[in-house]
Amino acid sequence: MRIVEICPYDIDRPGGVQRHIRDSAAALVARGHHVTILAPATTSPLLPSPPGVEIVRLGQALRIGLSGTRFELSLALGRERARLKQLMRHGGFDVAHFHTVWTPFMALQALRAFSGPAVATFHDVPPHGLGGRLLRVLFRRLGRALLPRFDTVVIPSEAPRSHLASAAGQRVIVLPPFTDLRPFAAAQPQAGFDDGRLNILFVGRLEKRKGAMLLMKAFRAISDIAPLRLIIAGAGPQEAVLRNFSKRHGLSNVVFAGAPAETAPWFAACDIFCAPSPYGESFGIIITEAMAAGKPVVAAANAGYRTLLMGKAAAFLVPPGDASALAATLAVLVADKQLRKSLGDWGRATAPAYDCQFLAPRLEAIFAEAIASHRVKVRNAI
Repeated sequence: MRIVEICPYDIDRPGGVQRHIRDSAAALVARGHHVTILAPATTSPLLPSPPGVEIVRLGQALRIGLSGTRFELSLALGRERARLKQLMRHGGFDVAHFHTVWTPFMALQALRAFSGPAVATFHDVPPHGLGGRLLRVLFRRLGRALLPRFDTVVIPSEAPRSHLASAAGQRVIVLPPFTDLRPFAAAQPQAGFDDGRLNILFVGRLEKRKGAMLLMKAFRAISDIAPLRLIIAGAGPQEAVLRNFSKRHGLSNVVFAGAPAETAPWFAACDIFCAPSPYGESFGIIITEAMAAGKPVVAAANAGYRTLLMGKAAAFLVPPGDASALAATLAVLVADKQLRKSLGDWGRATAPAYDCQFLAPRLEAIFAEAIASHRVKVRNAI
């Protein structure tokens, strides 16, 4: 198959959706398919393309913030718009895979130019409160207009289904997002952190939606119960606030590692991974990476993370936004080395179910079925 993946976000900016698109594309190429990724052009340093994958960056993008996170508002104009139409109409693609297609505006431009089989994956989970309710209303309205255009709709978990409810009769498939977990299972630890301290790791963008400040407050509450270190691996708008909090409260055992090019060595170096995102998570690729590394996970019980942390791991989900509960749960793991090992072993055994090598055939089948369904639609319309 010739497949085009339409990413509405900066493909060179770290993020779970971007990781999923890149690694699933590489896995599909390894299975004999031709994959092109279409994404907005931004000012981010370009990352290498996955082996065998072509990345086309075009249009103009403006980075904006909404609901405690940031994304790109993109648009193709003039020659770039003509190039987009040419690619979508004459690129010879058998199927187009749109991610969060209602993110303005370039994905919608691509959809309008494409008449072939189309699959949509919706990663969004609006927050609670008035803003989230308004977004859900907006998404349902957009869904009524957009979803009938797609031959198949994919969601990463049950979390996004509520704001797709207006698509009556639409085929909706739950397929977890996936990435290449092999580097996390085999990585060597980041040097300099094997000094007897127990390392608690946060990896992610430093913004309200990811909950780094919640973890900082929890860490402050337990920082004197054992020789501990908190590693913050990420960058973002909250970094200065987090640094000031650490300095103000004398937390000398907090390390700001920046946004590392490779996170696997940091997972290998940690003893506990913490994902405190209070909202906005439809799945949690970052958690599958910790699981693959054999690390115990303490996480917020948001809709996406509950999908992953089940069985014995579910006991280490905490109420979203509750720094006190986060501290208490971290303290349990800090005090029990055998429990940390048991949870790590559970994660290592469970993680392969979310690896791209395992899930790529399912995505391949979804594309093949969408192509067949589209052909039936075309015949019936004649």
